[in-house]
Amino acid sequence: MQAEEILAYLDDNPDFLASHAPRYGLKPLQDRVVSFADRQMLDLKDRNRQLEARLTQLIRHGEQNDQIVARSHKLAIALLRGQTLAEVHHAIQHTFADQFGLHSVALRLWHPAAENTELYNSRQDIRLLAGNLSAPYCGPYANDEIISWFPATPVLQSFAQLALRDGTEPFGMLVIASDDAQRFTLEMQTHYLAQMAELMSQALLRVLGKA
Repeated sequence: MQAEEILAYLDDNPDFLASHAPRYGLKPLQDRVVSFADRQMLDLKDRNRQLEARLTQLIRHGEQNDQIVARSHKLAIALLRGQTLAEVHHAIQHTFADQFGLHSVALRLWHPAAENTELYNSRQDIRLLAGNLSAPYCGPYANDEIISWFPATPVLQSFAQLALRDGTEPFGMLVIASDDAQRFTLEMQTHYLAQMAELMSQALLRVLGKA
């Protein structure tokens, strides 16, 4: 059989190669037959698209992390400027509102130096809750006592609960709340929140020590 006859046969039977592709080192692709080299090129292009999408995602996450670091830096500066408990409290509320868009922030302390202030709360259930927080809690749950620290409106849907510690011993709790159910979720990372809790703890201990 001559080459011309083979080509003519293939022209008359376009499904032949698709049906026998593995025998001739070919792979079918969307009703076409391509060589291994072409298939590898298509696979590489697909892999490249996946890598580009992943790189875009990593860049976006990096930019978000940079924003959090910059905002945490502003929080640290504001805390350093505070010379009294009232000033540090104001710095916390103002920074979370101005930098993070979070206006529902409640601070409660059971440090002896805060006993005669409006921030004092020595309820045993709150102290136990803070003591059990090995890391900041983020999610939809808050007990009735914590909810009572906020106005009735807006209806709060998610919470970040941060224990404030002197060493390993909690002396207070900061709760940040949002009416957005997705703002604080069980799956979110809490590394930066833990660092902020340490900054606020040190700032509060500094001014409480002056009281």
